[in-house]
Amino acid sequence: MVVNLSKKGSIPRKGPSPKTGLGRFVLKLRQRKIITTLAAFIGGGWLLLEFVHWILIDHYHLPETLLDITFLTTLCALLCSLAWRWFREGERKARKVKPEYILIPVLIAVALFFDVRLFLRMGKAESGAHAAAAPQWLNSIAVMPFADLSRANDQDYFCEGMADDIRTKLTRLSSRLKVIARYAMLPYKTSRKPVREIARELDVETILEGSVQKEGDRIRVNAQLINARDGSHIWADLYDRKVASVFDVQAEISLTIVKSLEIKLTPGAEASLGAGRPRSVEAYEHFLKGQYIINSAYVISGLDSDFERALEMYRKAFEVEPDYALAYAGLGWAYEHKYAFTGGPEIHELVLEYAKKSYDLDPDLAVTNAGGGYYFLSRNDLDRSFDCYRRALALDPNRMEVLHVIAVSYQRLGLYPQAIKFDRRVLELSPGFLFSQGNLARCYLYSGDRENAADLTRKVMAASPDNPVYILDEAEILLRRKKPAEAKTILERAAKINLGTTTRRLSYLRAVLAALSGDRDLALAESPSPDVYALLGMKDEGIQALKDINRTKPVFNNYSYLDLVHNPFLDQLRDDPRFREIVEAQKKVYEGLVNKYGDL
Repeated sequence: MVVNLSKKGSIPRKGPSPKTGLGRFVLKLRQRKIITTLAAFIGGGWLLLEFVHWILIDHYHLPETLLDITFLTTLCALLCSLAWRWFREGERKARKVKPEYILIPVLIAVALFFDVRLFLRMGKAESGAHAAAAPQWLNSIAVMPFADLSRANDQDYFCEGMADDIRTKLTRLSSRLKVIARYAMLPYKTSRKPVREIARELDVETILEGSVQKEGDRIRVNAQLINARDGSHIWADLYDRKVASVFDVQAEISLTIVKSLEIKLTPGAEASLGAGRPRSVEAYEHFLKGQYIINSAYVISGLDSDFERALEMYRKAFEVEPDYALAYAGLGWAYEHKYAFTGGPEIHELVLEYAKKSYDLDPDLAVTNAGGGYYFLSRNDLDRSFDCYRRALALDPNRMEVLHVIAVSYQRLGLYPQAIKFDRRVLELSPGFLFSQGNLARCYLYSGDRENAADLTRKVMAASPDNPVYILDEAEILLRRKKPAEAKTILERAAKINLGTTTRRLSYLRAVLAALSGDRDLALAESPSPDVYALLGMKDEGIQALKDINRTKPVFNNYSYLDLVHNPFLDQLRDDPRFREIVEAQKKVYEGLVNKYGDL
């Protein structure tokens, strides 16, 4: 054995010196512990990345950008270690220039630069997903349902329409005025609660109360703006006009409120108050009656007779004014409610037909642009869809219906953080709006936040205990939280009610329950889905099913990127390289959608 100790600090080695250049290079790598360092970083780095991915991100739902930061920081540490060992652990000759003292700080600076950029981007994305993203309000108002003082007491529809049109005009006049939407005001229609209590529940500073007396061709409107803190009157006035002047009265009241609150008008807002105004008051009244029947009767009863009564009112409006854009938008919304009750693709096609018609008739209204965006989304024309949504937000950034449609669209695309942002904005303007509460709960669930999903679904179920959509939401949450016995009870209850559009979902959840219980035959008979295959240990079938779904429908499917990451039913597939390839492919789709459409 020959031991080389001729130079101080060098590492002893055994055997003769290698004769080839490659051999000498490998020897240097060993002497300077480069190979050992690489092995340590590969093993340790892999464990660290797995910890970040499966524990911090998948379990605790920290932002996925954290994985990029971890990888970049680990890579920098590796390069710095290699540089130090290469230049410091070999033969130590006196050197005028020590490259490691230059290279290592440069590597650290570069890594810090990109880490900070990623961190700032992560913070921006998180604030977008979890903040309400509403403007900084300068003031806030709740327009109470107007009282009907007519002798026959038969103008309730007109009173509701008057109050709702004032709300709409207020949102147009100032984007800094928080206006509570109509749906949140319905519970207060017969309430005798004090103004202060109502204001506290709705989180507003002012209340508008009013009454309408309509007799023949004349109306008398009384309005008063109240400071919710002390109950004092900020402003009050009485308008005695012809019915034909109703739109002018609405505009005057709205303008006076904004000026009384000393809020600066949005540029061009005053000129926009006439937008969407029908030429005929008769058509307007028919439209209000149809809307009133849908909102006060059909959404509660679900009866075809109520829907037909509303439909007749819309028909009469179109007979008087065939190009009444807002009435077509209202009719589309009515069919959306019918679709929720009864299902059927022909009903959904009518929703889309009337949404598109309203947009074609008047593309300069926020609500018709929202309808146009929904139509184009359903036709897979995402560019035109989001052009419409951008236009709608530019026209009226705080219109509750616009925000709701955008939230639903983001949810359909699997962009749950963006959907959460808009659902929260809806609920700020319309506290207790069940559609948005249900959508928000599902977005939480498919983003992996099962606790918030469960809490919110319990609130929705308390308000609407017999709604089949929310019943199945509760069952799915219980299954994902590994509570099959409780889920079974819910599913047995669901089977006894009219499921409407949710029949297929019931079969899917039954299949999941059967798979969790080990009943292979029943599970496959109910719904042979990727989830069921995975739960039954049928990896090949599950992965092939996922491939088929993503090949035929890369967007608008139930296995988008975040669904794949957070779906516990797919856990048995996660160690399969084929599954990881599917996840990576869907991640690229997801990132493409976020980059192109996630900026609303």
